[in-house]
Amino acid sequence: MAKLTETKYLKQQKGRLHIANFLAAMNYQDDDLQTTIKIMRKRLLEILQRESSAVINKPQTVRKIIFKFGGSKTVLHKHDDIEKDSRNASRFETLMCKRQKKSEEGVTDFIKSVGGSEAEFVIEKRLTVSDVTPNQGRLLIPVLQLKNKKGFLTADEETMMGNKEDVSVWVFDPERRKSTLNLAKWRMSKECYVLKTNWNHVVKTNGFKEEMVIRVLSFRVDHQLCFLLDRVA
Repeated sequence: MAKLTETKYLKQQKGRLHIANFLAAMNYQDDDLQTTIKIMRKRLLEILQRESSAVINKPQTVRKIIFKFGGSKTVLHKHDDIEKDSRNASRFETLMCKRQKKSEEGVTDFIKSVGGSEAEFVIEKRLTVSDVTPNQGRLLIPVLQLKNKKGFLTADEETMMGNKEDVSVWVFDPERRKSTLNLAKWRMSKECYVLKTNWNHVVKTNGFKEEMVIRVLSFRVDHQLCFLLDRVA
């Protein structure tokens, strides 16, 4: 029993020490209780504001804190990181990775299903106004933005381009519908490949709009140059 009493006494002493240190840090004044309450509230709010700014870009929730002192009550709200939200974000990233992998596998399977090979990632492009305007009727593919710097043309196709001749290509849209378009190379302010002739049909049937992002891949069926379009966003 004596041992229990001694333990309680030590806990009380430790508690008093913590309280004393806390009051000293808050500039506690015995002769002006109301001023002390205001100072303590101000200090607590400053601490919470610093902590909130440190986690402003992280998943958060609001936790209510009730501080009682001198017969009055102050309610504060603190923003905390939530472990559950972090786990959800991790699950979302994993899901997106799986979907992307599944999409890539679907593209590979489709190319194989039509007898295709030599698949190359050409470009990922955010569509501009001119890409979807009917009186323009073409998709610009800037040479400097090509993912494969070696290009996707054969020597004979390069020669045709050099002679300002178009190359007939097959284009498969996001729904895997095939259209025949012409590929040209234009020398504007920047050198660009251009998908034209029936491009307006591709835009209309797929509902392509300005700011949409599409991914373009090239491949070949025997010697025929083909392009595959996928909607990214």
